[in-house]
Amino acid sequence: MRISRFYVDHPLEQEAQFELPDAVAHHLVRVLRAPAGTALRLFNADGIECEATLCAVSKRSASVRCGHMVATITEPPIRIALYQALSKGERMDYAVQKATELGVAEIRLLNTQRVDVRLGGDRLDKRMLHWQRVAIAAAEQCGRVSVPTIHRPVEWPVEAPAEGQALVLDPETDTRLSALAPTDDVAIAVGPEGGFTADEVQRAQAQGWTGLQFGPRILRTETAGPAVIAAVQARWGDL
Repeated sequence: MRISRFYVDHPLEQEAQFELPDAVAHHLVRVLRAPAGTALRLFNADGIECEATLCAVSKRSASVRCGHMVATITEPPIRIALYQALSKGERMDYAVQKATELGVAEIRLLNTQRVDVRLGGDRLDKRMLHWQRVAIAAAEQCGRVSVPTIHRPVEWPVEAPAEGQALVLDPETDTRLSALAPTDDVAIAVGPEGGFTADEVQRAQAQGWTGLQFGPRILRTETAGPAVIAAVQARWGDL
């Protein structure tokens, strides 16, 4: 029987007992209809995972007791940061979900010249919370013990990270992944529908980014990030 996993923003120690967050309690009690005594696994922002038991259930709350701590190795040997241009609706959800499953450490959102959605104020706050929940759900499902941080949108281009490879997708360049030196730190910048403009790519390269051509086909914005991450993981990581 598959044991459900849940992320909790709470210290995890053996024999500790505490009430679950409302969203987790609701899912267990109202959706899964889990009774007291149900076994589950919990993990937190510190990358700690434990076996736990649902020890008390009511209509509005649930509490657990932590059991054995679990040594879980699911994080890749390379650190990957995805710089993703904003897109509408499910496209953004898909990019966040699949990047999380593939092991990214963080997702940095970008406003670019061709981005067709501009967010601010309460609307942005709600979307940030939603995307972080998408990442949490993906981490719960795929067995990760950490959740990538999703950063608020910034204007592109930005200065390239000082360490490792900083790659900006550009179908006009000749540089392929096979030509690059191995590294354990990779930043990948993905444009919106329509891609980065030539001016954006040029200014990004002036700030330390390397143009990357990823095959003869033009991928959609929500496909490009996961595809490049998978290729990087296969070449330098744990796939």
